[in-house]
Amino acid sequence: MIRFPVGATRLSVPALLALQVACGGDASGPKHTPTSIEANSSLTITGPAGQATLERPSVIVKDESGNPMAGATVVFTVSSGDGSVSGATVTSGTDGVATVGTWVLGQTASTNTVDATVAGLPAITFTANAGDPCKVTPAYTVGGNSDGRLGLADCQVSDGSFVDFWLTTIPGTNTYLFNQSSTQVDSYLLLLTTDYHVIAQNDNSGSTTHNSTIKAILPAGSFLVGANSLNAREMGLYSLTSTTTSDPVTNCEDVFAVPGITTDQSLQTTDCNQSGFLSDDYIIFLNTGQTVAVTMTSTALDPYLEFYEIRTGGTLVAANDDADGTTKNAALTYTASNLGYFYVKARTTSSATTGAYTLTIQ
Repeated sequence: MIRFPVGATRLSVPALLALQVACGGDASGPKHTPTSIEANSSLTITGPAGQATLERPSVIVKDESGNPMAGATVVFTVSSGDGSVSGATVTSGTDGVATVGTWVLGQTASTNTVDATVAGLPAITFTANAGDPCKVTPAYTVGGNSDGRLGLADCQVSDGSFVDFWLTTIPGTNTYLFNQSSTQVDSYLLLLTTDYHVIAQNDNSGSTTHNSTIKAILPAGSFLVGANSLNAREMGLYSLTSTTTSDPVTNCEDVFAVPGITTDQSLQTTDCNQSGFLSDDYIIFLNTGQTVAVTMTSTALDPYLEFYEIRTGGTLVAANDDADGTTKNAALTYTASNLGYFYVKARTTSSATTGAYTLTIQ
């Protein structure tokens, strides 16, 4: 407790402030320190050679409490390529955001980079490729977390939405979960072949979220993950994550598969139930004229396979009970007459039957 000498009077608030300033204090409050800097725009930007990018590099600076910090000095510097920036030194606003004035790419179609720096903090590097934004495919590692942003400089789909394509390498046959999460856009996640054929897609991973999750059984190889939005011209930040899972197919969930996989599964009481017959359903994308061979083997149940075309509302196009007279295993071959999604129904010949089985799609 502060005690005042007898007869002394308390200083008024203006007098206290004057005293604080005179003694080296700041009447405006404590000083904050820039502690982190992160991208506020896409890290990968595209545009025509020799012209300004449609999306400008932008960062957000935060203080020691993790709050956006105003008044921080951010310097944007060309670190590779023969491009240039204007408005290179920027003071962050009340929202902590600092955006370069312009970024003009070099005359050659080489990679250009710009570093955004705040004294004492690691730089944020923005990369631009002069050319087709749909061909820009940064690497995504399965099991990792990659951040991106949908914006004007991204590849634009025919419905007006933007999409980022990430190139990922699948190490071996397994069941994979890919997730796109965002609080700024309504996520729409795609999985494609490297020649841009969509083999899986998902809007919402749940009724209470705008995040998207794809569950797919994939063989070893290279694929593209497309971070997209449900609505046209939505722009904002998102994150990509992924993992493998050993959980069996259940509850009539959407599970995508591609030729070249073998998977061990089981029919359970929680599976799809059609008039008492349990089944697991696998969605497959086929090109016109593409032939697919499916087998279902089991020692625990009598396999039965059905093949449906989704485009026509779920038309049965092929089915098989016993592959031959020596086995109860099922096998079928089908050649697609149209490009689109199909699905395999792996079931049994008797109702309410559960048990393990192996499914192969070639």
